[in-house]
Amino acid sequence: MNEVYDVYYSTGGAQLVGGGADVWVNNWIEEVAPHLDTKPILLIHRTRKGIEETPEQKKTFENSVKAGRGGNEGREVVKKIKKNYKEVLNTELEHLWQGDDPKKFRELLGGARRIHILHGYYAPHKFIVENKEKIHSNMIHVSVRDCLKASMVLDLDRSFHTLMEQAWEDEICKLATHPIWIGAEKSKLDYPTEHIPNYYEFKHNLDVSDSNQIGYAARMETRKCPHFLEGLDSILFTNIRHIKWWEQNANTDTSTWKKISFSYKFLDNFMKRDWGISHSAHIFEPFGYSIFQAVDYGKIPILAHDWIPKYDYPFRASSVKEFHEHYHTICKLSLQERRDYVFPLREYLKENYGDKKAWREKMLRIFND
Repeated sequence: MNEVYDVYYSTGGAQLVGGGADVWVNNWIEEVAPHLDTKPILLIHRTRKGIEETPEQKKTFENSVKAGRGGNEGREVVKKIKKNYKEVLNTELEHLWQGDDPKKFRELLGGARRIHILHGYYAPHKFIVENKEKIHSNMIHVSVRDCLKASMVLDLDRSFHTLMEQAWEDEICKLATHPIWIGAEKSKLDYPTEHIPNYYEFKHNLDVSDSNQIGYAARMETRKCPHFLEGLDSILFTNIRHIKWWEQNANTDTSTWKKISFSYKFLDNFMKRDWGISHSAHIFEPFGYSIFQAVDYGKIPILAHDWIPKYDYPFRASSVKEFHEHYHTICKLSLQERRDYVFPLREYLKENYGDKKAWREKMLRIFND
């Protein structure tokens, strides 16, 4: 390829949505990619279609659970995403899934003018290592250091998270001309970063519910604190297999939990179910799409102490005891009292994190530099 181009590298997005970073990539596809000056090529380091697990793969996961190791076997591939994402991919944005042509995938990385990491792995991969001098920007979606110390902060013996290496985060952020932290608050990382917080569009603005059932729409990793729900009437929208880790390695009693297998295409259906309280007390949460969604759908959240701490909000918990105390307090609130907490929080989040245009312009200044 003789044409000059920049590679935008990701481990998810498009049809592959399993967390906030993938949503971020889809926002980039829709809002940023059409306005880039240099030809962009999106490389997604995954396999395009969902494939049934082999017995060997299932056995590997079961063994990892028994051994007390965390795991993230990849995000679920959904068949349909928003039409505008597809339109951009099909008509404007050249893209390649690594599983479709690994050789070409590697060649495109090698031939790029610059590499922008939209969301990378948290450990080194040869495709990136051999082209690391080309890394122009790196989006930091979570602090590896925080993830690795979550079990200690929560006084847990073991931790459940994907493969992470602190040394790699340090190295790649120092290599990038623009290391960009996407969290709601400024970065507390040990090296300089630029701060471009995510945005969220409030599209539902639903009223609160008087239901006392707790909803949980997040991964089962340690820093999300799913064990706070032990003994409480809860409904979880997550990877059900990962619940096994908590049952077997943390002795978590999940008998009061209703469990629904996560599929991004059913997120709206889950959020519109009649549960009224959101478990949003995720420690070290950088941005928290699921928290914004809960407020958008009228769920009163229990937050962590370190999530946008400058906002005065009474229901914050960073321990099981605190969480249960706030839960029982919320159960006694009237509908109007719940509104008095949810609606002002919603307006604050809209005002401070709802400017899509400003986000796009900041991103374009980096990519079109």
